[in-house]
Amino acid sequence: MPAALPLMYNDVTLHYIALWTFVLGAALIWSVMHLKRNARIRQTAHDVELLRARIRKILQHSREALFGFDLRNGRFDYLSPSCLSLTGYTPEEIGGMKPPELLQRLHPEDREGVFQLISRLRQRTKEREWFGIVEYRFLHRDGQYRSFSDHSHVMYDETGAAVYLSGSVRDVTQVTRLEESLRILEKKFQDSQKMAGLGLLASGIAHDFNNLMTVVLGNAELALLDCGGTDGGVLDEIKRTSLRAAELANQMLVYTGKTSLVVSSINLSVIVKEMGSLLDVSISKKVSIQYCLSENVPLIRGDVSQIRQVAMNLITNASEAIGDRSGVIAISIHEVELKSGELERTFPPGGLPAGSYVRLEVSDTGDGMNEETMQKIFDPLFTTKVTGRGLGLASLLNVVQRHTGAVEVKSEVGHGTVFRVYFPAEEQDGGSNVEETPPSDGEWRGYGTALVADDEEAIRDITAALLERIGFRVITAADGFEIVDLYMEHADDITLLIMDLNMPRLNGIEATLRIRHINPKVPVLFMSGYPREQVMERFGQQPHTDFIRKPFQSDELLAGIRSVLEARR
Repeated sequence: MPAALPLMYNDVTLHYIALWTFVLGAALIWSVMHLKRNARIRQTAHDVELLRARIRKILQHSREALFGFDLRNGRFDYLSPSCLSLTGYTPEEIGGMKPPELLQRLHPEDREGVFQLISRLRQRTKEREWFGIVEYRFLHRDGQYRSFSDHSHVMYDETGAAVYLSGSVRDVTQVTRLEESLRILEKKFQDSQKMAGLGLLASGIAHDFNNLMTVVLGNAELALLDCGGTDGGVLDEIKRTSLRAAELANQMLVYTGKTSLVVSSINLSVIVKEMGSLLDVSISKKVSIQYCLSENVPLIRGDVSQIRQVAMNLITNASEAIGDRSGVIAISIHEVELKSGELERTFPPGGLPAGSYVRLEVSDTGDGMNEETMQKIFDPLFTTKVTGRGLGLASLLNVVQRHTGAVEVKSEVGHGTVFRVYFPAEEQDGGSNVEETPPSDGEWRGYGTALVADDEEAIRDITAALLERIGFRVITAADGFEIVDLYMEHADDITLLIMDLNMPRLNGIEATLRIRHINPKVPVLFMSGYPREQVMERFGQQPHTDFIRKPFQSDELLAGIRSVLEARR
């Protein structure tokens, strides 16, 4: 037994040693595992913080602002930093604003649509969530409205009530402006296409209309010549009406810019007084015209028929603005000295350079116009009248532009309208502006054979009758080929060609070129309902070529004939 005690002691010792070794090993392993876990936690925390910093940086520099809004509390629980660049307000400032205050910052035109959307989304019956895009304008801190595109998401609880709103907001102001610019360009393109189509239509109508009026005016003149030049009654009225009808056709060409200016010195007061007296019988008897025309107003340079059209359009427009009520149209003409940039709002835009101008002012006591209507009154085919055509003011602006002038319009709803038209005053050189009076046509006689070509038989007959009265023998042709054949047959006798522009098979210009190949100096007088420049483009430099426009009077025909025959001599 005593010999066994050391052995037992050794076993116990070894047991304890083994136990402690195990405990120490386990503790060591646990410590290592704990240190590794803490290291992973610290690394994870570091990664999370790094990720948060990156997300903050991304959100701060993002073009979109993210938000979360608790609908139950009526407060934002998140706003990204980029809302400052979008709205000019910090997230804290936006978060402190109540919903009514935020809605009041919407553009007045957008509020109703947003209100309706909010009311519609407050309660859902089927969908648990709603996704959509809302576009509106928001008042920036700088006082300007910015266009926003809001991609929103609405969440609902079990009862279907909206509980949470989240989404992103992007500033699309530049895109909106670009779209608006594209719309404006598209409208201008459509207007130009419409103008081109109207130009072709107006040109064709004016041509046919002028042919008809040539027959009416020609027969009236033939009858008046038999009466000694005037009868003081029906024939004179037919002649006056025919000339007015011709001016109406000319107005269509002026509107489309397809007629040239026949420039002369014009006394604007005389033109306006003449048109006022003429229109006095056609406007309402309840409307009175008052004149304030300054004496010794400078002359202006322009086309008298087109200036007359301006006066007629202004007076007619003023009368229609008053309607059937009692009212006054006030017309004044004064000389004004304008400084550079003095006129801020004119049509066309840009004002007028400094200088001396003659101002025609026409005001009425009508209903007036709002700003939106004033911006459209010169648009083609725009009219506020039930029976209006929308051509009057459009053609007026066209004429004023061609005379290097401008129109100023002032109007207020319920207080009438004032139109001011500015024409540059003619410069005086100190010399005499009186032209020499040409010799009287009364005793002038034609000679030889005149060859008249027109596809309208009535026009051929009328022209032939007028030519025979002044001494010509007349041959007529119905188309270009026929007139070439007749000229080759009677070349030695023919002293004058009177040629329509549009004829079947061969037009007047082509026929003239063929005849001029035979005789380069044969006198040619073109007649057409189209503008002069369309006809004379090929022959403007040839002195023995001239043009008269349909419908023409007998004295205009005689003057044209003399010009080409005397140029040949």
